[in-house]
Amino acid sequence: MNSFTFSDCKKAVNQATFRPTAARKAAATKLLQEALDFISNLEEVKDKPKAKSKKRRKAKRTAAQRTADHMDKAAMRTNEVGPVKPSKKAKTSSVEDAKASLKEMDAKKAVKKTAKLEAKRVASGVNEVDRVASLEAKIEALTACLAVHMETTALPAEVPFTV
Repeated sequence: MNSFTFSDCKKAVNQATFRPTAARKAAATKLLQEALDFISNLEEVKDKPKAKSKKRRKAKRTAAQRTADHMDKAAMRTNEVGPVKPSKKAKTSSVEDAKASLKEMDAKKAVKKTAKLEAKRVASGVNEVDRVASLEAKIEALTACLAVHMETTALPAEVPFTV
C-alpha cells in the first residue's frame, strides 16, 4: 500500500470521465478504492500545539506618514451637503437682456483698451510727430557719416608710378 501513486488514479479517472467504457470505469473505481484504503490505513499522529504568536509592537509613524494618511482620508471624503432642493422662484432669461448686457460689456472693454493705449503713449512721453522727426534726423546723420566714410576710403584716380 505504501507504493500508491495518485497520478495513476488521476489518469484513470480522467479517462473514465472523458471516454467512459465499462473497463475504464472499473479501473477508475478500483484505483479510487485503493486511494481510500491507503488514506484510511495511515497512522494518526497527535497534533502539535500551535505556538502562540508574539504580539508585535507597532512602530510609531513619522510626521510624513501621518500627513500622508490625513491627506488620503481627506481625499476619500465627499463634500456633499445632501439633496438639492429646487428653488421655488422660477428662473427666466431673455435674449434681449443678454444682448444688451453683451453690448455693454463690449463697450466697457473697448473703453478700457483705448485708455490703456493712451496711458502707454503718455508714459513714453513722445507723440508720433516728434518720433517721426527724430527718426528722419537720425537717417540724415547716418547718410552724412556714410558720405564722409566713402570719401576717405575711396581709391585715388591716378596711382603714381615710381621706378
